[in-house]
Amino acid sequence: MPAISWFAAVGVLLALVAWDLTAAGRDRPLRRCALIIAAQLLVAVLFGAALLSTSGADVAARFFAGWGTSLASTVDLLVVLLSVAAGTPEWGRVIAVVVVVGVLARGTMAFGEPGTLVVGSTSVLLGAAVLWGAWQAFRREGSPPRAASAHLVLGTGVLAAAVLGLMSASAAHAVTGSGPLALVAGVLALVGFQHVFGLVRGLLARMPDAPVGLAVVLVFIGVKSVLAGLAGTGPVHDAQVVLLTLGVLAAVAALGAITAARAPRERERS
Repeated sequence: MPAISWFAAVGVLLALVAWDLTAAGRDRPLRRCALIIAAQLLVAVLFGAALLSTSGADVAARFFAGWGTSLASTVDLLVVLLSVAAGTPEWGRVIAVVVVVGVLARGTMAFGEPGTLVVGSTSVLLGAAVLWGAWQAFRREGSPPRAASAHLVLGTGVLAAAVLGLMSASAAHAVTGSGPLALVAGVLALVGFQHVFGLVRGLLARMPDAPVGLAVVLVFIGVKSVLAGLAGTGPVHDAQVVLLTLGVLAAVAALGAITAARAPRERERS
């Protein structure tokens, strides 16, 4: 694709991200959020189809690989933020700042790759921090929830967005072999993030054991990051790992939904 086409694509995606963030902090029906998310996923399919028709199957396949890599990192970021920011009154502002940092981080590294030592050590530190957060969540099980400091929530979100964004862009660049392609894939993976956060946040509010479920997913993310870092790479986000991550999330969500459905019946019996 010509350079002007890449600039146009990035501009459109940034406009979609900005539009998504204008809804930050507003309460929206879950059905509407789900429809918007589906529509934004359709954008990825249409962009891939456009690449297929203009640049061939190889470029389209590399785009989808880069998008999947970036999307897996976005899922990790979503889980981290849900564990710290879901109960924050000003969560909309936090998400807006986090998304902006994520876009900048992915744009910075889309055209290059850091050294193996940097990626590996950063991945280990990220995994250790996530595991520590999961341990704290398990320790607080059954205790009254404590509101986290707004500055702590914002700082945690910004740090996670920066680290995951850098590693995601590096991995996407390695997969796609193209800076512009990695940039488009990375930004596209953040489109609709605020709506996804709002949707999942609303669903978790209906589940009594949601903190425990999030802690389980945090353990998975932390172990994945530590092992990948010790191997000298960042978090692995190939197709198998993406499917495994989504499978873990689906299993935890299903268990949470079952628990939430059974809770009223158990209260009636007692």
